[in-house]
This record gives sequence, C-alpha cells and structure tokens, in this order.
Amino acid sequence: MRNNKTLLTTILIIIILIAAGIGIWQIFKGPRLNHPESIAFDADSGKFLISNVGNGSILAMDDNGKLEVIIDKGLDKPRGIKMLKKTLWVTDDTKIHAIDVAAKRIKTTIPIPQAKMLNDIEADELGILYISDTKANCLWIVDPFDRQFESVSHKLLQQPNGIYFDKPRQQMLIVSMGERQPIVAFNTKTREFDVFKDTLYSGLDGIQADDPGRIFFSSWEQKAIIMIPQTQNRFIHFHADLESPADIYWHEPTNELIVP
Repeated sequence: MRNNKTLLTTILIIIILIAAGIGIWQIFKGPRLNHPESIAFDADSGKFLISNVGNGSILAMDDNGKLEVIIDKGLDKPRGIKMLKKTLWVTDDTKIHAIDVAAKRIKTTIPIPQAKMLNDIEADELGILYISDTKANCLWIVDPFDRQFESVSHKLLQQPNGIYFDKPRQQMLIVSMGERQPIVAFNTKTREFDVFKDTLYSGLDGIQADDPGRIFFSSWEQKAIIMIPQTQNRFIHFHADLESPADIYWHEPTNELIVP
C-alpha cells in the first residue's frame, strides 16, 4: 500500500513538473503566427495588426517583428480586419467584432445569423462596412452605427474573397476563389455589379491598389502576386513562389506590399 502511495505521489509530481514545464515554455516561446490571414495598421501604436485563423487571435507586430497578443479570447476564426480610427473591425464566420486595440478588448459584436463564412472586410468613406461571404456567394453591407445589415448577390460572385475600396470611382473591387475569376466592381452608389477586368487566374484571395493606381491581387493557384499597371493593359507577375498568399495589404507610408 505504501509503495502504491509512493508511486502515485511520484506520478503526481511528474505531471505537475510537466505542466509547469509546458507553462514556462509557453511563456518563453511567446505568441506566434498561426494561419495569418489579414493585415491592418494601427497608426496610434505604429504596429501592424494580424488576424490568425489558426488559433483565433489578433496579434500586433512592431518594426522589429516582435509579436504581441491583442486578443486571444472570444474569437473563433478571425479573417478580415479593417482599422477605422481607433477601432479594429474583425470578421469572424457569422459575426463581426469591434475591438478596442489600445484596451485589448472586444467592444461590441454584431451577429449576422444568415452569413456562412464572412471573409474580407472594407469600408467606404462614410464608414459603412462591406464584407465578402465566401460560402454564401454574396456581399454583406453593414451599418456599424445602427447595426443594420443586408446582403447583395450576383452571378459574378463565385466564392468572393478579397475586397478593396476604389474611392475615386466609388466602387468596391472584389476578387473570388473560383476558376478564372474576373475582378468584379460593385458601385457603392448604384449598388450595381460589373466586370472591372477579366482575368484567367483562379484562387484569388486579396486585392489592393497603390497611390499611382497600380492594382495588386494574390492568387493561390499561381502562388503569386499579380500586378495590373496604371494603363490596365496587361498582367505582370509582381512576386512569385509564395505559398498560399492571403489578404495582401498596401502600406502607404512606406510604399510596401505586405503579404500574410
């Protein structure tokens, strides 16, 4: 009986030591990227914000690449993120969250029960949110001020993913994950869909544009970032050999394209 007690005590000590070791290891290893999907920039802190689909977290990254946890609870699969003033808007499957980055907390959540997989998120000049729903083949329009929302659909949306606000033309540019997908334009005033530019590329994820008017989009199939110059008369492989390039982000202050 005494030997059994000694054995149980030894096992308990080993379990405690293992648990303590894991805890210490977790502390020292720090936060890590886990299926990074989307990037935004917090001007107040000067840090990039990154959504991690793999572990349901939002991380901040400084100029030296050091990562810091902003939120790691209350999120399921955070994908698209958009910084508006001091609030980070995050898509999370069938809901969107407003996160106070400085306080590291979720301020509010807007459920969208009819949604299937909310993906990328963008805003117009009035702060109205536009969200792609990849599985429902639609675009959600959300008024964050009165929490009202509606969906708009079109045959051009085939697994819609990345979305970018083309302010001069008052349109959202949308790319989709389907086969040989065009870049789709959604006019925010007339609410009409149209083909902005046909492409022969498939598995399109993110889309952005720079100040001179060049358009960039990422393709899983091509494993590349493709650029459309200002003349819009051709496609240029801007960067190749990328593994699953996701929701790209153009950082205007440094003229850099950031690829998660």
